[in-house]
Amino acid sequence: MEEVQRAMGLINKHMESASKKLDKDEVEVFVEKILKSKRVFLVGAGRSGLMAKAFAMRLMHLDRDVHVIGETITPSVREDDILIAVSGSGETTFVVSAAEMGKNIGVEVVGVTS
Repeated sequence: MEEVQRAMGLINKHMESASKKLDKDEVEVFVEKILKSKRVFLVGAGRSGLMAKAFAMRLMHLDRDVHVIGETITPSVREDDILIAVSGSGETTFVVSAAEMGKNIGVEVVGVTS
């Protein structure tokens, strides 16, 4: 049990540290874009993909129409949607390609990187 509590403490410490680095104005714009969009699409690969799926699940809990790019039942993205592209490096080929395709059809694209 001590190990679990220690790990949870470290996770909390890292989350608090990361949250202090966020630009509040950028976060506000990000949230507004999500709220104004008809549907939310997320794309990511590897650990970033897992994080994107977890975020999608949370948005679903908030009653948003959310889809993950690459799933078998994902509908086509349209102009009134938002595409959130998640990549630790910002250079993941699959994620960058999806973002470029979204941008080319007029979709609002937001990048989330570390």
